[in-house]
Amino acid sequence: MPRSFLVLQGTASPFFSRLASLLRQRRHTVRRINFCGGDLIYGGADKAWNYRGPIAELPLWYQDLANTGDFTDVIMFGDCREIHRHMHPVSQRFGLQVHVFEEGYVRPHWLTLEKYGVNGRSRLPRDPAWYRDKRTVTPCSPAGKATGYNLFERTYHDIRYRMANALFAMHFPHYRSHRPRNGFFEYLGLATRVLRERHHHRGAERVTREVLESGCPYYLFPLQLNSDSQIVVHSPFDGVRDAIEKVLLSFARNAPSDARLVIKNHPLDTGLIDYRRFAQRIAGPIGLGERLRFIDAGHLPTLLDQARGVVVVNSTVGLSALHHRRPLMTLGTAIYNMPGMTWQGSLDDFWRHAEPPDMHLYQCFLDYIIHHTQINGDFYTKSGIEMAVAGAAQRLEAAEHA
Repeated sequence: MPRSFLVLQGTASPFFSRLASLLRQRRHTVRRINFCGGDLIYGGADKAWNYRGPIAELPLWYQDLANTGDFTDVIMFGDCREIHRHMHPVSQRFGLQVHVFEEGYVRPHWLTLEKYGVNGRSRLPRDPAWYRDKRTVTPCSPAGKATGYNLFERTYHDIRYRMANALFAMHFPHYRSHRPRNGFFEYLGLATRVLRERHHHRGAERVTREVLESGCPYYLFPLQLNSDSQIVVHSPFDGVRDAIEKVLLSFARNAPSDARLVIKNHPLDTGLIDYRRFAQRIAGPIGLGERLRFIDAGHLPTLLDQARGVVVVNSTVGLSALHHRRPLMTLGTAIYNMPGMTWQGSLDDFWRHAEPPDMHLYQCFLDYIIHHTQINGDFYTKSGIEMAVAGAAQRLEAAEHA
């Protein structure tokens, strides 16, 4: 049956516009809302409202739209942005189905689409028995086809989106981005990182070789982006530094005396916060100076393959750790945090007592989420968008999806 979609803010790319066009071709009604200049230029020629009011008036504005009865579904990218957060109670009140896109739970070559919410708001069960029961009706998950994803195209769209925000700022006077930093400073930081990329890789290769050849056990702690909603909303921490401090203090008190801790920075970190210096400043007084290694690059599969254990807040690296059969500790809300896959005890006990995951349970979980929440494609490249739009339209038209 034809549906009527209200499209909120999407990615900094043509993805939402291409998806809207395909849905219209399939005889659905689609109406977009532009909140900023980036939305405006990536919305194309589609019918749209431009919301120029203050955020305080947005809930009532959403309510008036829903009250018309013109919409059956709502689409958004990310469910924690301020402009999206106010839609959740309205959609529940008026019976609108909410569909949330996000970066893939499984990397690479996949993106996420769930009803209601993603990550910490996901309604995926946390019961191992549920996934084991579903195994009898869930086919084995296919390998994702390569999408052609590359950082250059993603960066191009992001810069274009931000430039449009600046150009049309007078038209959207109340808009405030969910990104906490000025775009100029973020890209200055990323540019500096690119210039030092060769240095970072040499340093990471040296550290990796050292820890592997030493024969000493090591634990891996991959960092996340400080502004990510996974940290801001779905974790108990004030920021990444808070998480680093907790992990370092626990490791110093409880890890085996010959063990080392390798902290790996996020590949898209801008460097505006010097996590290396912060970690070293904590490590010295607690006696970890010689046991801490900090890297800004590195081959993650190699590091995961030999690690004694992995600690994450709620990063998708957690699924990679499970794939490599590594004991895993989560410090925040994660869809894969359940008995049999992650350590359910304290962080202090993890360093000495954690056990490898139940790989049958992991495979049951992986097959289910790929079939019900993942779409082969990406948001930024021509080939990836084409793949993702086709898969997303099919999923949205289905009677139900997880």
